[in-house]
Amino acid sequence: MHFIKLNTVLSEADRYLSRNLTRIFTCCLISILLYYRFAVTISDVSRIFSSTLPILARALKPFIVFYNRVDTRKSLPKEYMATKNLRCTIDCTEVFIQLPSNLKLQAATWSDYKHHNTIKCLVGITPQGSICYVSEFFGGRTSDRVTVTQSKFLDFINPGDQVLADRGFQIREILLAKSSELLLPPAAKGATQMTKSQVEKTKTVANVRIHVERVIRRIKHFRILSQIFPVSLLPHANDILLVCAAITNMHGPIVKSWADWCQKWFCILGQVSHKR
Repeated sequence: MHFIKLNTVLSEADRYLSRNLTRIFTCCLISILLYYRFAVTISDVSRIFSSTLPILARALKPFIVFYNRVDTRKSLPKEYMATKNLRCTIDCTEVFIQLPSNLKLQAATWSDYKHHNTIKCLVGITPQGSICYVSEFFGGRTSDRVTVTQSKFLDFINPGDQVLADRGFQIREILLAKSSELLLPPAAKGATQMTKSQVEKTKTVANVRIHVERVIRRIKHFRILSQIFPVSLLPHANDILLVCAAITNMHGPIVKSWADWCQKWFCILGQVSHKR
């Protein structure tokens, strides 16, 4: 019994050592490649990165636009017709970080959901699938409700707007205070079986809400957000997130009906320009 426990501990230690050695080896290779290609040291790369990133974030910030309800409704996909006042769909996402040496920071970033130290942000998308809002990063310990209230998301919500979210977002009364509505999947409330209308509503909400998860996956395609985030880069985390979100918005539309509409008009514009 003791041998099995010791073997398990050793195997976990070996895996941890292997991951760190791989990371160190990768960093060494990058440093060598940069040295031979551009004749710069890793300290020069760090300095250039730190000075350029805020400029890049300011330049790309206009690519994240929170459209008003009128503009959103003009190009509303068919699957959203049942929720014509829907302004955006929101969800939180977490990024794993290295274990901070500061004990207070360890406690603030510990996520009971992920069982790891994380940083957390709020992401909002339009019905068309474009990112309309990204908050600053919060500690992984922060609840979804606090993330919404402490970010500037509520400043963009107007009376009559509808916001779609998961059941974990306990913000209904906050939105009611702004004369807006929170759309959530219907809860069973202890019933043995959901009614037909509840099943249909759950299916409709699920089909619509899945897009925000797909957009978040696109954001996390960037290696810097998909791997364990270095503690040394935490001061730049918000700018990194903003740049990744803005570049994600430059990709093709994620909602199929909206993508088809864009493709059709791009073809028409291409034919017109070709004739000229």
